[in-house]
Amino acid sequence: MTRRVMLGAVIVTLLAGLAAAAQRGFSLSGRLGATDQEAQEGYFAIDNQTMIVVKPGSDFHAYLRTKVGQRVRITVEPDSESE
Repeated sequence: MTRRVMLGAVIVTLLAGLAAAAQRGFSLSGRLGATDQEAQEGYFAIDNQTMIVVKPGSDFHAYLRTKVGQRVRITVEPDSESE
C-alpha cells in the first residue's frame, strides 16, 4: 500500500512538473538526424531520443533540412500574443 502511495505521489509530481514546463516552454538540443526520405517527409530526430515532425514545404522544414548532421537547439515556448 505504501509503495502505491509513493508511486502515485511521484507520478503526480512528474505530471505537475511537465505541465508547468509546458506553460513556460522548453528547449531541446543535440545532433539533428534524418535519412533523406525522413527529411523529405518532415521527420527529424534529435540525438535519437526525440522525434519532431514538421510540415513539409514550410520555412522551418527547409531550415531543418540544411541542419541535418549538425548540433542544434530548438526552443518551444508559448506565444505571448495568444494569451
